[in-house]
Amino acid sequence: MKRIILVLLALLLALSPCALCEEDDGGEGAINLIEEQDSFANAGSLSLSEPFTPDDLEKTILIGDDRVTVKKTKQYPYSAIANITGKFSCGCPTQSTGFMVTRNTLLTAAHCLVCQKHNKWAKKLTFYFGYKSNKNYLYRYKSHWEAYVGTLFPNGYTSENDWAYVVFDKDVGDKTGWFGMRNLSDSELESGTFTVAGYRDKKLKYDVGGLRVMDSDRMWVDMDVLPGNSGSPIYDSDNYAVGIWTTYYDNANSGFRINSKMLDKLRAEGLL
Repeated sequence: MKRIILVLLALLLALSPCALCEEDDGGEGAINLIEEQDSFANAGSLSLSEPFTPDDLEKTILIGDDRVTVKKTKQYPYSAIANITGKFSCGCPTQSTGFMVTRNTLLTAAHCLVCQKHNKWAKKLTFYFGYKSNKNYLYRYKSHWEAYVGTLFPNGYTSENDWAYVVFDKDVGDKTGWFGMRNLSDSELESGTFTVAGYRDKKLKYDVGGLRVMDSDRMWVDMDVLPGNSGSPIYDSDNYAVGIWTTYYDNANSGFRINSKMLDKLRAEGLL
């Protein structure tokens, strides 16, 4: 009789709703503070990486418009943009954006990985590419990751050093494609037209506009972006990223420039 009861209990557990539903706790990772590197890359139209589109992905041609919802999220370059979901070790949820820049490396904002309210790091994250829903996407990464952040925000939020990169254990970019990167001069940034594209409320939207330089690290973004879009790529018509959108203000938005400091670090780590 005891054996029959145990068998029935086991069957009930196996058929319970929690056992039948797909759990998506995300992959665990580690956060590291980026060490400063001596700069050896000069400002200007220097490209240390090239965009990459997998053979089986369609490309899309962008036509400027305000806050356009992307319907074909599985087309490149949108396929290389990640909808990042998860939680910090304090229990606070996080939803943000990131984008691939090499086979296994993703760029995002540092505050997407560090809870400024509690000064706690991201614990478990899931990276969705070509996202439409939790069951409809091009690629999902939920394995181990290693992140490096420009700051841990010891005194609360600041836009200084608000950038980060995440290294995956798998060559995610072979499936999603990736953006190239350009270290543009002040005049090149301010004379160009760029796109920012990111996820918010599970939808990918983009806008097109100009940039104004703040300093060697940061720039004002004359495009419509909202909280949740943090970590979005700012890129040109050739799919070269020139910055990361980081900060939302009531009357302005700002981003972190892809500059020699960032490229030097990626190159020193053998990621470029």
